[in-house]
Amino acid sequence: MNINLKLQLVTIIPLLLALSAVLFVTQLQYQSLSRQTVDEYRHSVIKHRKEELRNYVSLAEGATEYIYQNKNLNEQQAQTLVKEILSNMRFGKDGYFYAYDFDGTALVLPEQQSRIGKNWLDLEDRNGVKLIRDLITAAKVGGGYLNYVFYQPSKGDGVGKKIGFSRALDDWQWMIGTGVYIDDIDHEIAQLNASIRKHIRNTSILTLFIGLVAVTAIFFSGQFIRFSEKKMANRKLRELNERIFQTQEEECKRVSRELHDGISQTIAATKFALETAQLKQQNNIDASQDMNRSMELICKIMGDIRAISHQLHPGLLEDYGLGAAIEELGRDFSLRTNIEVNVERLSIRNVLSTEVKAALYRIAQESLTNIERHANASKVTIKLKLIPGG
Repeated sequence: MNINLKLQLVTIIPLLLALSAVLFVTQLQYQSLSRQTVDEYRHSVIKHRKEELRNYVSLAEGATEYIYQNKNLNEQQAQTLVKEILSNMRFGKDGYFYAYDFDGTALVLPEQQSRIGKNWLDLEDRNGVKLIRDLITAAKVGGGYLNYVFYQPSKGDGVGKKIGFSRALDDWQWMIGTGVYIDDIDHEIAQLNASIRKHIRNTSILTLFIGLVAVTAIFFSGQFIRFSEKKMANRKLRELNERIFQTQEEECKRVSRELHDGISQTIAATKFALETAQLKQQNNIDASQDMNRSMELICKIMGDIRAISHQLHPGLLEDYGLGAAIEELGRDFSLRTNIEVNVERLSIRNVLSTEVKAALYRIAQESLTNIERHANASKVTIKLKLIPGG
């Protein structure tokens, strides 16, 4: 796995983990907010319904108070009129008023005539709530609310959840009250929950989409950078190869020139000197001077060959190490150019590999060549030292 891919993974994986964490925490926060919103909505609606119930009962009391307080009517006549008024009072779709005596006998129950006159004190709804008994108990203490399940006229034979409120007519030992059905609240809350869940889902999808776009952008940006770096590296590699090739060509030209201008001419001069000596010997003439001249030329040829060989690959580098090779390189440079060369060397023969020694030697060699060509220097200092870690 190359470094670019590793960098991409190091960048993308934390981003994916962060995106997952954001989605998880967001879901928890949304769910908590959803529950809080639903609870507050339910509480607000129930509170409003209870206030309505209290107002309805107050209206019923106001509508019957003049009869209840009328001393000119006997009690039976007054009760009959109150029952008639309560039976005819309606509000909303299923809103009606009811009345029971404190013993639990039904007195007013619109659209449920079969229940009137019967005792329902122990009547229980499907949840076990003794609704008549509890409504009477609440009425005796000044009025109160009760949640229960009861017959709902608009549903035919069906029942619905209901909130009831009751008050007492103490002189007659009656409980009057009314109630509102709250099944519609559950329906509205279900719709609210569905709307919130849809909003949470849409928000999560949008967050996930944005995260995936970011991950994709990072991935392709990394690929682009990787491609650009690879392209740049290839270009630099081509430039380096071209430079190496040019250097090799220049080195070949230099060696060829030295062979042609130096060794080749010296060999020709040696050949001429040997031929001259041969002719003199054939004519019994002293040829010792020509032979000496030939020996000098042969020695010069050997020196030139040794110098060229040394430039191509110095034997001192292998035999005595980098310091000795550079010292000799500086000495030869000084003899050739009359530029003073000071070499500060260390004995690091057994520390560096062959490749490193060769590379450092070529660097020094190329540097001296550049100095000779371009620097106009009068003194050169070459320092070879070790530093911690390199």
